[in-house]
Parts: sequence; structure tokens; C-alpha cells
Amino acid sequence: MKKTLENELKKLPKNFVIMAIVPFKHFEEVNLHLLSLLMKKADVKGSYISVNKPYKSIIQLLEKQNINVGNLFFIDCITRAMTDDINTEHCYFVGSPSNLTEIAIALDPVFSKGQHEFVFLDSLDTLAVYNPVESVIKFAHFLTSKVRLHDLSGVLLAVHESSDARLITELAQFCDKVIDLRPYSTRIL
Repeated sequence: MKKTLENELKKLPKNFVIMAIVPFKHFEEVNLHLLSLLMKKADVKGSYISVNKPYKSIIQLLEKQNINVGNLFFIDCITRAMTDDINTEHCYFVGSPSNLTEIAIALDPVFSKGQHEFVFLDSLDTLAVYNPVESVIKFAHFLTSKVRLHDLSGVLLAVHESSDARLITELAQFCDKVIDLRPYSTRIL
């Protein structure tokens, strides 16, 4: 799986938008590997939209993999719904994954400062749990358009066991590449 990711990324232009469809049992492994590939240069900065795990949990995972968390800006869609954590220099806490407008607003500094090279969304499927599929498609189109407008790269992750076929099909048209890591017999596309 890791070799497939590396080979597929090598074929892409400098600024790209991909969707990776990942089996649930490999989700964390692929997530971490993709981030490490994106941040292979020491000075690379990026943004990570977390819909699955709280900021603090992700930081711990990334530090175990020796990924420089100081170069990442996080948009945490989980924590504020459970605690009163306030925003930090490296993280903006969104009220809920159902608030797509607030997620978009949290991305404004990422796009306006021009210091980031990529935007990474850790699960389209979790967004679809909290929002109608049509809204997730519109949000992903907005996100990929902004990424392209600002000459960044974008990564959208989807878990194949829970991905809505329409979500995958619609979003594939916004991507330069769909990297399908599912076993061949279970592929939607």
C-alpha cells in the first residue's frame, strides 16, 4: 500500500488534488504515511482538517512517526463539542463536523497567508455522517477549488467500507487522481 501511494504521488504535478480510498483497517497507517510523504521536506507547511480524532490525539500519533507537527495547522472538528478548549496558534477548534461553514472560515488564514503547501482532510465519510451527502459534495468542491486557486495540493481521504458511492463518484471529478487502495473486488469505480 505504501509503495502504491509513493508511486502514484510521483506521477502527479507539483500541485495536485487526490482522493485516497482506504480500507478501514489501514486508515491510520495510510493517513500517517500520506502526511509524511507530503512533509518530506523540513520546511513544508500544511493544514490538517481533523474530523475523526481530537487534535491532541493526532499530535501524539504524528510525533511517534517523527512528523514535524510545528509545521502543521490543525482544524479540529471534534474537541470543541466535548470541551471548552480554545484556539491555539496551531489549531482552530470548530464547534462540530456539521458546521461546514465554520470549517471553511477556519481555512481563510491558510489561504490568505500563502504559507501552506497542502490541505489534508482526514475523512469525507465522517463529514457525511454529520451532513447530507449533497452538502459534503458542495463543501469538497469548494475546498478543492480553493486549493487549486491558491496553488496548493489537496488530499481527501475516504474509508471504503463507509463511503457512499455517489460521494466517491461526484468527488472523483474534482480530483487529479483517485488512489484506490481497496481490494479489486470491492471497488466502486
